[in-house]
Amino acid sequence: MKKLLLLSICLLLTGKSIGQGVHSLPDRLLTANIGFGKAGTGDIYGVQVGFEYEKKFRPRLSWSTEFTTTIHDGSELFLVQVEGQPQEDMSYRFNTTGMQLAGKLGYHFLRQKRADFGVKLGALARYQTSSLSSNEILFPALTGYPLPVRILRNNEPQRTIAAGGLFQLFGRYTFKRNIAIGATAGMQFDTNGDIIFPQFSLTIGKRF
Repeated sequence: MKKLLLLSICLLLTGKSIGQGVHSLPDRLLTANIGFGKAGTGDIYGVQVGFEYEKKFRPRLSWSTEFTTTIHDGSELFLVQVEGQPQEDMSYRFNTTGMQLAGKLGYHFLRQKRADFGVKLGALARYQTSSLSSNEILFPALTGYPLPVRILRNNEPQRTIAAGGLFQLFGRYTFKRNIAIGATAGMQFDTNGDIIFPQFSLTIGKRF
């Protein structure tokens, strides 16, 4: 009987401690995020930078809005050496740049006094511009020109606006003065057929 009573007291104190932990973190959080992602169109890596505002509205639920910019670039290396002439760099260089606004719903499956882990699902609107195009090279034996000739064909619009969705896993730790540092991993897709996966960002912010 004494052991059962002691166990009940321990469980009560533990539950109280966890409950206090859930409510000890301030309800709002503003973060800056910087990281990288791989764009499926062109299979190119790039950077992403954003800002997010988050607000808790249930003990383990939150909503947030995020503004992000992404820059991806790549190249197809092509060096040409003509006899008696310096080497020419005729590489094909391209980039894809976008900015987007996302709204997200978050579930915090662990929310204690300092640690905070969870998952977010959201929808986004994205503006993007891209220089990607199909290309081919015609060599001097075919054209009679002393240097290779590259032909570019633009099969897709340069600028697009699309809707999409995203999925994220996040983890954060809150230090003194309510400074939060963490990481986010996830993926996104849109109606333009663009996928950015994987995505990884480091975050730093302030709870208030």
